[in-house]
Amino acid sequence: MSTNGYPPAPNTPGAAPATRGGNGLAIGSLVLGIIGTVLGLFVAIVGIIAGVVGLVLGILARRRGLSRGMVLAGIILSVIGIVLGIIGYIATAVLLTQS
Repeated sequence: MSTNGYPPAPNTPGAAPATRGGNGLAIGSLVLGIIGTVLGLFVAIVGIIAGVVGLVLGILARRRGLSRGMVLAGIILSVIGIVLGIIGYIATAVLLTQS
């Protein structure tokens, strides 16, 4: 291999090795908990579905021992989303029977 009179380039280290992600369940739980909480009163079915899925993801992430704060926040927000969805259903039923 010809270097054209220049010394060869020093060996540079490659990129750092990939770390195991693993926070996907925690992030999913948190995002679905937020969605369930925000939409729980206005679109009750979305609040309940997002809350249940977020709760399941949060429980799975907690069993795997992933970032405790994010998992706990996702579980709490998911439960709030489920409760708000149920309140939204009750409010809708009351409003429809009043008419």
